[in-house]
Amino acid sequence: MNNRLVVVRGRALSAAQDLAQEHVALVGRLGRLQQRVTEQLKAGARRQAALEAENLRLRCELVRMRTAVAWDLRPAALQSPPRPGPRAVAPRLDAEMREAQAVICQTGCAGHAHPWLEPDGQCRRTGQACDRLEDAVVSTAARGAGPSDPA
Repeated sequence: MNNRLVVVRGRALSAAQDLAQEHVALVGRLGRLQQRVTEQLKAGARRQAALEAENLRLRCELVRMRTAVAWDLRPAALQSPPRPGPRAVAPRLDAEMREAQAVICQTGCAGHAHPWLEPDGQCRRTGQACDRLEDAVVSTAARGAGPSDPA
């Protein structure tokens, strides 16, 4: 190896020491660059997640509005509900899920002779006891008819 001396800031360095210093400087810059790129990727991922959530919210709003128009609902049904804070999302979503399950049960099962109902009263779709069956038996008994055939 060449043992020539290089003067850097008033100090005499060998070529190997000069190369080592340059390597340390380049590795430091590379590390800062990688950190900056990582931060930019994380910011981009956060932005993408926010845009996807907004897209989903707007698509749900569109479905709700089209449904309200198709079913000729009151103008109040067309108004957007207030957007809850982050803590109010879970209880509201839970309530909406229960309402959606009730609609699915009413239209898909009770309205079509209970195709999801097992002979023992269990729902094939949810695996739980059918709570709508009791309502159907009471309402049909009040009309004087027998319960629907569960098979």
